[in-house]
Amino acid sequence: MGDKVFKWECDLEGNSQTQKFSVLNTSFGDGYEQNTSVGINNIKGEWKYQRTAYKAEILEIKAFFDEHMGSQSFLWESPLDGQVRVKTDTSYAPMQLGGDVWRIMTNFKQVYYP
Repeated sequence: MGDKVFKWECDLEGNSQTQKFSVLNTSFGDGYEQNTSVGINNIKGEWKYQRTAYKAEILEIKAFFDEHMGSQSFLWESPLDGQVRVKTDTSYAPMQLGGDVWRIMTNFKQVYYP
């Protein structure tokens, strides 16, 4: 895995973040419940990413996504959390808005490795 940096900022609108906790839960018949964190890195972030730009820039982003094939991670500057290691979802969606203006959307998923 390389340390390539995804340099394109997201649009100010239309992006969101979700944090997921990995938790093991056991419930008993009397209403008692026991919870425990699972793993060392039990918090995983997910971000909806979208960028609106001219076609040339969208093609650069598309080439970056294609190079990483949905499986290789890269560094990205999250608007809230700073630099995080992520990979793209298994798909992305470019969409023409009119003329030479395009939008590209995908989901970033936080990954960890030693």
